[in-house]
Amino acid sequence: MQVIFAGGWRGRWEGWLKTLGQGQVQGCRYASVQACKRTRGQDGRVEGDWEEFSPSLPMRMATAVRDGIWLMVRLRNALRPLPTVRLTVPVISVGNITAGGTGKTPLTQWLCHRLRESDQRPALLTPLTAWQDETQEHVRFGISVYAGRDRVTNAKRAINDGATVIVLDDGFQYRRLHRDLDIVLWDATAWLHPANPLLREPLTGLQRADAIVLSKADALDERQQRILCERLSEWAAGGKVVAAFGYEPSKVQAWREGQTEAVTGKRVVLATGIGNPFYFALTAKRAGYEVRALVCFPDHHRFTPADAALVTEIARHQRAEGVLTTRKDAWKWQAVWQDEFPLLILSVRLKWLWGEEALWQRVSAALSRHALQASEA
Repeated sequence: MQVIFAGGWRGRWEGWLKTLGQGQVQGCRYASVQACKRTRGQDGRVEGDWEEFSPSLPMRMATAVRDGIWLMVRLRNALRPLPTVRLTVPVISVGNITAGGTGKTPLTQWLCHRLRESDQRPALLTPLTAWQDETQEHVRFGISVYAGRDRVTNAKRAINDGATVIVLDDGFQYRRLHRDLDIVLWDATAWLHPANPLLREPLTGLQRADAIVLSKADALDERQQRILCERLSEWAAGGKVVAAFGYEPSKVQAWREGQTEAVTGKRVVLATGIGNPFYFALTAKRAGYEVRALVCFPDHHRFTPADAALVTEIARHQRAEGVLTTRKDAWKWQAVWQDEFPLLILSVRLKWLWGEEALWQRVSAALSRHALQASEA
């Protein structure tokens, strides 16, 4: 499988970081890893000028940038006191300690679903804008979403609108709101090492977590999962790993009606702008597809006609029968996609491997503690 990092300098940089920080997902072996320099010919068409990927060059740069960010965060935290804003309703945070896709979207959706089943009215606070892909994904799931960086104000709005529980999306590093439960996701395919360039903060930050959940854990066997849990527990100073989940393909649908049937075989090119494209490739293989190439765009990338032309050119070169993308990406591809190759959407669903009820018990306990504290106040 050929792996191509597209999307300009940001795509190449993120591609390097993803390869360094996430490594090779079990079952994926890359025949070649390349970065795409996006250029245009005189006729305006996108041309691919390939450069070979060297892991030694970006590692030093990535570590230096990461350490600089950490220093700025420490200075900010020293200048700004710890959060003292306490709300009248429970606050549950779902976050991570690494950059990139760790599975916060499906876990927050699961959490909101379980809260609604318990007669709660959850509101999700996200730092993203209202038009970004993850925000729209939550809205389509039927969640009350309040988008924007001022989450204190948004939380108060949500409570006035009738919310009984606040769910903080990407809240582990957010300091202004007190929370009753901190759930931290760890991508099981990520590199658990202090030198990981995708770390948002040192691994000792896991000690602040109340519960750690492994995402994409189905990429590991049981022995590897057990070793990972032990190592995470060492960093977190306690047995905080309570659950693990993966994903399973649920259905494949075409952007245009009838195009699914047009793909008589399973030879496809993947085109995606998500945090962990390598795991998407693993999922596509599990769905029975022969993945000829993986075209990785930056996370949350807004696709352009030039991007569609590049993917079409790669699909033509690979003799693919279609282009496969994620549901989150599909909404952004629709406006620019060309009809030479069918655009297929692979939907997945969360599959708990173990610990679902153990995690819910942590959530229920946090809700009960908040209710007890409120009654005693």
